[in-house]
Amino acid sequence: MQWRTGAGWLVLLGGGRWEDTETIHSQAISAITDESPIAFIPAADPDPTRGEAFLSFYADLGAPHGYVVPIHSQQSAHDPANYRRLANASLIYIGGGSARRLLETLEGTAAIEAMAAAFDGGAVIVGESAGALLLGKWGVSTEQGKVYPGWGWVSDALITPHYSAERTTQVRTALQRYPEAISLGIPDCVALALGPDGELATWTDTDQQVTVTLGPKFGR
Repeated sequence: MQWRTGAGWLVLLGGGRWEDTETIHSQAISAITDESPIAFIPAADPDPTRGEAFLSFYADLGAPHGYVVPIHSQQSAHDPANYRRLANASLIYIGGGSARRLLETLEGTAAIEAMAAAFDGGAVIVGESAGALLLGKWGVSTEQGKVYPGWGWVSDALITPHYSAERTTQVRTALQRYPEAISLGIPDCVALALGPDGELATWTDTDQQVTVTLGPKFGR
Protein backbone atom coordinates (compact mmCIF):
# COMPACT_ATOMS: atom_id res chain seq x y z
CA MET A 1 0.00 0.00 0.00
CA GLN A 2 1.26 3.44 -0.89
CA TRP A 3 0.15 6.91 0.11
CA ARG A 4 0.84 10.50 -0.80
CA THR A 5 4.40 11.63 -0.20
CA GLY A 6 4.62 14.36 2.41
CA ALA A 7 6.14 15.29 5.74
CA GLY A 8 2.93 14.82 7.72
CA TRP A 9 0.68 12.00 8.87
CA LEU A 10 -2.53 10.75 7.28
CA VAL A 11 -5.00 9.48 9.87
CA LEU A 12 -8.07 7.60 8.62
CA LEU A 13 -10.68 7.40 11.39
CA GLY A 14 -13.61 5.06 10.80
CA GLY A 15 -15.98 7.07 12.97
CA GLY A 16 -17.34 7.07 16.50
CA ARG A 17 -18.01 9.65 19.17
CA TRP A 18 -15.05 11.84 20.02
CA GLU A 19 -15.21 10.90 23.70
CA ASP A 20 -14.86 7.23 22.70
CA THR A 21 -11.80 7.91 20.52
CA GLU A 22 -9.78 10.15 22.81
CA THR A 23 -6.62 8.06 22.47
CA ILE A 24 -6.71 8.44 18.67
CA HIS A 25 -7.10 12.19 18.89
CA SER A 26 -4.34 12.47 21.49
CA GLN A 27 -1.98 10.55 19.20
CA ALA A 28 -2.89 12.80 16.28
CA ILE A 29 -2.10 15.84 18.42
CA SER A 30 1.22 14.31 19.47
CA ALA A 31 2.17 14.07 15.78
CA ILE A 32 1.88 17.86 15.35
CA THR A 33 5.32 19.33 14.71
CA ASP A 34 4.75 23.04 15.44
CA GLU A 35 2.40 25.43 17.21
CA SER A 36 0.53 26.63 14.15
CA PRO A 37 -3.27 26.63 14.49
CA ILE A 38 -5.34 23.55 13.80
CA ALA A 39 -8.22 23.68 11.31
CA PHE A 40 -11.63 22.01 11.14
CA ILE A 41 -13.44 21.61 7.80
CA PRO A 42 -17.22 21.35 8.32
CA ALA A 43 -18.18 20.77 4.66
CA ALA A 44 -19.68 17.31 5.22
CA ASP A 45 -21.80 18.24 8.24
CA PRO A 46 -24.55 20.90 8.28
CA ASP A 47 -24.46 21.19 12.10
CA PRO A 48 -23.04 24.71 12.71
CA THR A 49 -22.01 23.87 16.28
CA ARG A 50 -19.86 20.84 15.54
CA GLY A 51 -16.73 22.72 14.54
CA GLU A 52 -16.54 24.79 17.72
CA ALA A 53 -17.26 21.67 19.78
CA PHE A 54 -14.35 19.97 18.04
CA LEU A 55 -11.97 22.85 18.78
CA SER A 56 -13.00 22.82 22.44
CA PHE A 57 -12.47 19.06 22.63
CA TYR A 58 -9.03 19.31 21.06
CA ALA A 59 -8.04 22.23 23.28
CA ASP A 60 -8.84 20.08 26.33
CA LEU A 61 -6.45 17.46 24.93
CA GLY A 62 -3.64 20.01 24.63
CA ALA A 63 -3.86 20.94 20.96
CA PRO A 64 -2.85 24.39 19.71
CA HIS A 65 -5.62 26.93 19.23
CA GLY A 66 -7.57 26.63 16.02
CA TYR A 67 -10.41 27.76 13.83
CA VAL A 68 -13.32 26.43 11.83
CA VAL A 69 -12.61 26.98 8.13
CA PRO A 70 -15.97 28.16 6.72
CA ILE A 71 -16.16 25.87 3.70
CA HIS A 72 -19.72 24.90 2.75
CA SER A 73 -19.69 25.39 -1.03
CA GLN A 74 -17.40 25.34 -4.06
CA GLN A 75 -17.15 29.12 -3.85
CA SER A 76 -15.94 29.08 -0.26
CA ALA A 77 -13.57 26.19 -1.09
CA HIS A 78 -11.88 28.52 -3.61
CA ASP A 79 -11.72 31.47 -1.19
CA PRO A 80 -8.07 32.66 -0.88
CA ALA A 81 -8.58 33.32 2.84
CA ASN A 82 -9.64 29.73 3.38
CA TYR A 83 -6.66 28.55 1.33
CA ARG A 84 -4.33 30.39 3.70
CA ARG A 85 -6.10 29.01 6.77
CA LEU A 86 -5.60 25.46 5.53
CA ALA A 87 -2.10 25.82 4.06
CA ASN A 88 -0.77 27.23 7.34
CA ALA A 89 -2.44 24.70 9.66
CA SER A 90 -0.53 22.18 11.77
CA LEU A 91 -3.45 19.73 11.79
CA ILE A 92 -6.48 19.63 9.47
CA TYR A 93 -9.56 17.71 10.54
CA ILE A 94 -12.01 16.76 7.79
CA GLY A 95 -15.21 16.17 9.72
CA GLY A 96 -17.65 13.34 9.12
CA GLY A 97 -21.10 13.48 7.61
CA SER A 98 -22.24 13.15 3.99
CA ALA A 99 -19.63 11.85 1.57
CA ARG A 100 -21.67 13.22 -1.32
CA ARG A 101 -21.78 16.71 0.21
CA LEU A 102 -18.06 16.65 0.98
CA LEU A 103 -17.15 15.52 -2.53
CA GLU A 104 -19.39 18.09 -4.22
CA THR A 105 -18.00 20.88 -2.04
CA LEU A 106 -14.28 20.15 -2.32
CA GLU A 107 -13.71 18.35 -5.62
CA GLY A 108 -11.26 20.23 -7.84
CA THR A 109 -10.93 23.22 -5.50
CA ALA A 110 -8.12 25.27 -4.03
CA ALA A 111 -8.97 23.82 -0.62
CA ILE A 112 -7.57 20.43 -1.63
CA GLU A 113 -4.43 22.14 -2.96
CA ALA A 114 -4.08 23.94 0.37
CA MET A 115 -4.41 20.68 2.33
CA ALA A 116 -1.75 19.12 0.10
CA ALA A 117 0.57 22.06 0.74
CA ALA A 118 0.04 21.76 4.48
CA PHE A 119 0.64 18.01 4.39
CA ASP A 120 3.81 18.46 2.34
CA GLY A 121 5.02 20.83 5.06
CA GLY A 122 4.33 18.40 7.90
CA ALA A 123 0.67 18.90 8.84
CA VAL A 124 -1.39 16.04 10.23
CA ILE A 125 -4.46 15.30 8.09
CA VAL A 126 -7.26 13.52 9.95
CA GLY A 127 -10.20 12.26 7.91
CA GLU A 128 -13.18 11.09 9.94
CA SER A 129 -15.85 8.91 8.32
CA ALA A 130 -16.61 10.68 5.00
CA GLY A 131 -13.25 12.44 5.33
CA ALA A 132 -11.45 9.11 5.58
CA LEU A 133 -13.44 7.71 2.66
CA LEU A 134 -12.33 10.44 0.27
CA LEU A 135 -8.64 10.10 1.12
CA GLY A 136 -8.64 6.79 -0.74
CA LYS A 137 -8.95 6.29 -4.47
CA TRP A 138 -12.50 5.06 -3.90
CA GLY A 139 -14.76 4.80 -0.89
CA VAL A 140 -17.82 2.80 0.11
CA SER A 141 -20.35 4.98 1.89
CA THR A 142 -23.10 4.00 4.29
CA GLU A 143 -25.61 5.15 1.66
CA GLN A 144 -26.60 1.63 0.55
CA GLY A 145 -22.97 0.88 -0.26
CA LYS A 146 -22.63 3.62 -2.88
CA VAL A 147 -19.05 3.92 -4.15
CA TYR A 148 -17.60 7.42 -4.49
CA PRO A 149 -14.36 8.45 -6.20
CA GLY A 150 -11.79 9.73 -3.74
CA TRP A 151 -8.74 11.95 -3.99
CA GLY A 152 -6.28 9.06 -4.22
CA TRP A 153 -4.03 10.14 -1.38
CA VAL A 154 -3.94 6.46 -0.41
CA SER A 155 -3.43 5.00 -3.86
CA ASP A 156 -5.51 2.03 -5.04
CA ALA A 157 -7.30 1.94 -1.68
CA LEU A 158 -11.03 1.33 -1.37
CA ILE A 159 -11.86 2.79 2.04
CA THR A 160 -14.94 1.76 4.00
CA PRO A 161 -15.47 3.75 7.23
CA HIS A 162 -17.93 2.55 9.89
CA TYR A 163 -16.88 -0.95 8.85
CA SER A 164 -18.50 -4.04 10.35
CA ALA A 165 -19.03 -7.64 9.23
CA GLU A 166 -22.47 -6.63 7.95
CA ARG A 167 -20.77 -4.48 5.28
CA THR A 168 -18.72 -7.33 3.81
CA THR A 169 -21.11 -7.79 0.89
CA GLN A 170 -20.88 -4.09 0.01
CA VAL A 171 -17.08 -4.30 -0.03
CA ARG A 172 -17.02 -7.44 -2.17
CA THR A 173 -19.42 -5.87 -4.66
CA ALA A 174 -17.22 -2.77 -4.87
CA LEU A 175 -14.11 -4.90 -5.40
CA GLN A 176 -15.76 -6.56 -8.39
CA ARG A 177 -15.92 -3.08 -9.96
CA TYR A 178 -12.37 -2.21 -8.93
CA PRO A 179 -10.46 -5.52 -8.88
CA GLU A 180 -7.10 -3.78 -8.57
CA ALA A 181 -8.10 -2.16 -5.26
CA ILE A 182 -7.05 -2.97 -1.72
CA SER A 183 -10.05 -2.61 0.57
CA LEU A 184 -9.50 -1.00 3.99
CA GLY A 185 -12.46 -1.60 6.27
CA ILE A 186 -12.08 0.80 9.23
CA PRO A 187 -14.49 0.30 12.15
CA ASP A 188 -15.72 3.01 14.48
CA CYS A 189 -13.19 3.94 17.17
CA VAL A 190 -10.31 2.71 15.00
CA ALA A 191 -7.85 4.77 12.95
CA LEU A 192 -5.26 3.75 10.39
CA ALA A 193 -2.26 6.08 10.76
CA LEU A 194 0.19 6.48 7.86
CA GLY A 195 3.45 8.24 8.59
CA PRO A 196 5.96 10.19 6.48
CA ASP A 197 8.68 7.54 6.75
CA GLY A 198 6.52 4.56 5.82
CA GLU A 199 5.08 4.09 9.30
CA LEU A 200 1.77 2.21 9.37
CA ALA A 201 -0.09 1.75 12.64
CA THR A 202 -3.54 1.08 14.01
CA TRP A 203 -4.64 3.51 16.71
CA THR A 204 -7.47 2.28 18.92
CA ASP A 205 -8.54 1.51 22.47
CA THR A 206 -10.68 -1.40 21.27
CA ASP A 207 -9.88 -4.93 20.20
CA GLN A 208 -10.98 -4.17 16.64
CA GLN A 209 -8.58 -3.84 13.74
CA VAL A 210 -8.60 -2.65 10.14
CA THR A 211 -9.88 -5.36 7.77
CA VAL A 212 -7.79 -5.63 4.60
CA THR A 213 -9.34 -7.36 1.58
CA LEU A 214 -7.51 -7.75 -1.71
CA GLY A 215 -9.37 -7.28 -4.98
CA PRO A 216 -9.76 -10.18 -7.43
CA LYS A 217 -6.76 -9.01 -9.45
CA PHE A 218 -4.47 -10.11 -6.63
CA GLY A 219 -5.76 -13.68 -6.86
CA ARG A 220 -4.66 -14.13 -10.44
